[in-house]
Amino acid sequence: MDDLIAEIEQMIEEDDPDLLETLVEAVGHRQQRVRIYAGLRLGELFQDARAIPALAEALEAGSRREQTEAASLLWEIADADTPGMLRALHHAPTAARDTLADALYRIGWSPMDADTAVAYYITTHQWRECIVMGSEAVPGLLSALADWDGSVRRGAAWALGEIGDGRAVAGLAELLNDPSGGLFGEGGRVCDIAAEALERIGTAEAVDVVRAWREAGEIRPPDGAD
Repeated sequence: MDDLIAEIEQMIEEDDPDLLETLVEAVGHRQQRVRIYAGLRLGELFQDARAIPALAEALEAGSRREQTEAASLLWEIADADTPGMLRALHHAPTAARDTLADALYRIGWSPMDADTAVAYYITTHQWRECIVMGSEAVPGLLSALADWDGSVRRGAAWALGEIGDGRAVAGLAELLNDPSGGLFGEGGRVCDIAAEALERIGTAEAVDVVRAWREAGEIRPPDGAD
């Protein structure tokens, strides 16, 4: 472990052209100390969003100095590569994502524009913030209805219902055939949340599509099924 850290320090001193590749590989090391060290250097030297999972570990388990450094680097990466930061947050485990979102909040980082704000709130599951944004959040939330994570689809559907924008009716109607719960099946069914959202929107089209769905026995079988 110490040998690898010493090797990286030597590469930094020599400005080795393979340094970036070595750091990216090291943030996946089996030893937490190496991951944290590599993440801090990757963030410091390259402002690379691939450092973010290791920065989350530093915030949770690092020394006070490492926590302070990780928070500062998180700000730098969020500004330098916001799309990369959002991708890293999207794929991070829930605990790490929550840690990072809390750190960004505590250091005062905020999205630069409305589109980035919506993407950030969706990625960090801050659905009430999306609701506060109102109609500006609708396009991003509509895209989130197709997310691979059922908890994101469910959260986006709920937020759209709270906003009450008629543009969401078609997208929510498509979710009426989605019986999944959240990630790994946890939580209420996506279709039930979508139905409730349509009822809250309350347009004639929304009410009709929910009524037809319920009368058909809720989840409709795929075409051609018995």
